[in-house]
Amino acid sequence: MQPLEAGDPTRIGPYAILGVLGSGGMGKVYLGRSTGGRTVAVKAVRPELADDSQFRQRFRNEIEAAKSVSGAFTAAVVDSDTEASVPWFATAFIAGISLGDAVSRFGALPEPALRTLTAGLAEAITAVHRAGIIHRDLKPANVLLALDGPYVIDFGITRATEGTALTTAGTVMGSPGFMSPEQASGVRVGPETDMFSLGATLVYAATARSPFGDGPTPALLYRVVSQEPDITGVPDSLRDMIAACLHKEPARRPTTQQILEYLDANAPAPTTGGWLPPHYTDAIVQASSVMTHMGINSGPSAHVGNTGNEYNQQSGYQGGGGTPPYGNSNTPAYAQTAQSGMVGVGPYGGPGPNSGPQQQMQYQQQNPNSAGKMSRRALFGIIGGGVVVLGGGGAAIALSGGSSDKQATTTGGATGGTTGGPTSSGPSTSADTSSAPSTTGGTTPTSNPSVQDPNTPGSQKLGGAPQGKPAFQQTTTDQVYGSALANNVLVLEGSQKLHGLNSQGQTKWPDIECGSGTIGILTAMDPNGTTLYTTGLDNTGGDPLFAIDVPTGKILWQVPQVDRNWQLQGAAGVIGNLVIVSANVNVQGDGLYAVDKTTHKVVWKQNTNDIGAIHVPPSGKYIFTAHDSATADTDATITCLDVTTGNKVWQVSQKSAVMGGAGSDPFAYTNNLLMTGGDKLTALDPATGKVVWATQLGSIDTGVSLANHPFTDNSGRVYVTADGLLVAADASNGKLLWQSSLPDSDQFEIDGAFAVGDGQLYVTDYKKALYAVDAKTGKCNWSYSNALLSGQDVSTLTAGGGKVYYTAGEAIIGFNANGQ
Repeated sequence: MQPLEAGDPTRIGPYAILGVLGSGGMGKVYLGRSTGGRTVAVKAVRPELADDSQFRQRFRNEIEAAKSVSGAFTAAVVDSDTEASVPWFATAFIAGISLGDAVSRFGALPEPALRTLTAGLAEAITAVHRAGIIHRDLKPANVLLALDGPYVIDFGITRATEGTALTTAGTVMGSPGFMSPEQASGVRVGPETDMFSLGATLVYAATARSPFGDGPTPALLYRVVSQEPDITGVPDSLRDMIAACLHKEPARRPTTQQILEYLDANAPAPTTGGWLPPHYTDAIVQASSVMTHMGINSGPSAHVGNTGNEYNQQSGYQGGGGTPPYGNSNTPAYAQTAQSGMVGVGPYGGPGPNSGPQQQMQYQQQNPNSAGKMSRRALFGIIGGGVVVLGGGGAAIALSGGSSDKQATTTGGATGGTTGGPTSSGPSTSADTSSAPSTTGGTTPTSNPSVQDPNTPGSQKLGGAPQGKPAFQQTTTDQVYGSALANNVLVLEGSQKLHGLNSQGQTKWPDIECGSGTIGILTAMDPNGTTLYTTGLDNTGGDPLFAIDVPTGKILWQVPQVDRNWQLQGAAGVIGNLVIVSANVNVQGDGLYAVDKTTHKVVWKQNTNDIGAIHVPPSGKYIFTAHDSATADTDATITCLDVTTGNKVWQVSQKSAVMGGAGSDPFAYTNNLLMTGGDKLTALDPATGKVVWATQLGSIDTGVSLANHPFTDNSGRVYVTADGLLVAADASNGKLLWQSSLPDSDQFEIDGAFAVGDGQLYVTDYKKALYAVDAKTGKCNWSYSNALLSGQDVSTLTAGGGKVYYTAGEAIIGFNANGQ
């Protein structure tokens, strides 16, 4: 703690200010004490932020949400005044030292302490996400080491500065070496961003260095987005888990629950003693003297560390006394530490390796020739069937089922059989689970599914095709989130503006600001292609729905935001006379509402735990939403909603599916069937949710693969990527028509960009290489790769009229359909 300086307050709200704990980009942190003697950390924001109306509104929302966080390893927000001339909030004071200070002074943590740190942080992040908050700035300075475990501080407040002068002036909010690629790229983030930061923080704790090195901010951001992390020195037992956290693709990072289960599955025997080495514990005891030696304003206290980083001077935040992070164990080992005589925590124990996840993997997730690499949907852990053992630097997987050159297995019939497909919880819950032959043309399900070798006749590699030549290349002034094409107008949805281009990449109409601030991700087009719907911030902190005239770029009308606590993700689609708007509300559930495009009135509004990703067919009675399950990390729920009311019609569970949240669309709709990915490519009856057919995908090299998000060109075929495969199936019965594979064992992203047009499919792999593929045969006609694109986290594809338009970051590249 440092003494107060000239200009520092001596009182904030009901708290006498005793000294300075730290300072940073958002403001200054003080040690405060109430009249009754309660010690707190008080954070006062910078005066220039206090004058920003958008900051004020977001600050109110974030503080209100932060107050609902209750976890053993979080520092509770106990008081605030968001209406004061200088807004402030107070958190409980924890007696401890920051992880950054401790590692800098004493070196890397030993493995037992690292395991306890991992579990404690996972529990803390779970509590933060449960309250609907994304931390956004998890780093060593925001982790406090206390005698009873690690604590996470400063959660959820960084978002309040988005769109303020603090960010628009070019300042990066967060710590470059610990932020996620999507955060570094300036795109909207989800809970997965905290998992990346957790991985980076754990690498620092294990090795005393950042996984992306040191250097100026631009260099660090480039490495985070474009280069692989350096995890040399991370203990073997944690290497796979931490590597999975640092995956570039958010959907492939593990959840906190998966991390805890991973630790449980290979936990060492419990031991006694403090959870930290003695020199760490001594420093904590010394630093905690600030609680008993108030020496008010008389000079520096015994706190450890420098005062440069925001919050890292909290040689304490006293949170609730937490139990140690022992996973599912209810009998952790406690012991008094020799240094303090206080209760401490033994190294991470848990119930032992035989009482970890009960569900087991039934099919192979990784190439047997690539030992030590995590398979797609990293740290998948528990899927059902056989056995997966994670730890020791590699993965041992028992494969159920053989592999041959036969076609992929198809389960037909509306009941789905015993080997896959959703289980219904809607109005029709008596689905037959027998393995009777399909009534819709599929084959009888088997217990020993086979997979197709992509190198057999009729299949081909996507590599080796001619290199496409761009017809034009342009750049925008902001990141492009979405694109749409109608009437020869290419509409690009940027982080700040809408851009309208003609088919040659030239400006069609002036950029549309849609107020100010970030525009939504999703755009919806009227069937006639003349009106586009999207969302964007206005100058009061609102997020209205805009209707844009496509030929002229004029704003036709707008509807105010229905709820200021909803963060709109854009217009998800138009069905009949309704525009469906998607919103992020909290981690557990998202929101939807419907606007009548004639009256501009809100017809209905829904916010439940069932709502997340959304698909809006062009017509019909239903819309479909999906949510990654909160109870089974490898499953998801699919919910059908009545389009006229927004009420639930049916709901099913889909195994091994990664659906995403608001702002994404994981479905395809064709042949009057709803198509979804997961453990199988699955077709559902839209009226009942029953399985019509389910086809398992894979290759002889990689085993059975999980189906990503499907798409269609309404030709009677449905397409989907799976690991490194691109597959076409008959939409009516799921029969595999062809499959092609990426070169060099590359992979597709779960929610990677795709487009259809002019008889071709356009897909990108995780390196952002573009492939133009014949829709009938699977032959790659041409491809395009550029090393400068591989570091971009956002990419979109739009095709039609003999053109395909590819965006990555701020780059726009146009191609003729023939690639010439």
